[in-house]
Amino acid sequence: MKRKLFLSLMIAGLVVLLPACAAGVSSDPATPINSITISEDLTTIDLCQAIPKDDIETVMGVQLVETPSRYTLRNTEGTSGCFYEGPTDSDRERHFGYVILTPLEAYDNQKLNQNVDVTGIGDAAYFNKGGDARQLWVKLNDKVAFVIGFGDVAKEGGAKALAKLIVAAIQ
Repeated sequence: MKRKLFLSLMIAGLVVLLPACAAGVSSDPATPINSITISEDLTTIDLCQAIPKDDIETVMGVQLVETPSRYTLRNTEGTSGCFYEGPTDSDRERHFGYVILTPLEAYDNQKLNQNVDVTGIGDAAYFNKGGDARQLWVKLNDKVAFVIGFGDVAKEGGAKALAKLIVAAIQ
């Protein structure tokens, strides 16, 4: 009898814990992104205002611990983006993300490392192993590109879904 009670309690505990565990798993963002008007000066565009924080938290699977902040691509002039800081978990995994608008030259001149072409987003797209994260690079309308990165664990599915929302928002 005690064994049946123990097994029943174990199963009940799993039923309660499984949805809580699933809450930490990233999924696709769904909140539409505010319209982004591309101009010759990308530095005037504030992606932190355009991209809903909810979309980033959905992809990352965690709540942000800092207010999103303006960000640029290292060593590349004329870029404009946003950096998202999540928590560092008990395994010292640092959750972060970024989205950065870049001139086309940045897209065309990336050092390719473990790159994989991606279809169905923009004019052309590819995943690349960047210095800090797995990055999704997207080229759009032969006038702009953008990069999305999430780390420490790559969020390729979420990055692709977010990229599609960004493409829909760019004018």
